[in-house]
Amino acid sequence: MEDKVAGSNTTALVERITTNESLTQFNNESIREMYDLIDKVDVSLTDVEKELSVWVERELAKVYNIINDNPLGK
Repeated sequence: MEDKVAGSNTTALVERITTNESLTQFNNESIREMYDLIDKVDVSLTDVEKELSVWVERELAKVYNIINDNPLGK
């Protein structure tokens, strides 16, 4: 008796692999785009943080001057 290897249809498997490759590529590109967007948001937040700290310091300096210039406090 000879053992025969049954023929198989790999068309469905090839289609599934192709679909997975396409989805993987799409997801990879989406992840890269998200990283770019996150970097832009990080830069924007850093700028806002710097501007806010300058503004707070300026306003606190005004309050400090008002308190120190109070004639009742001398």
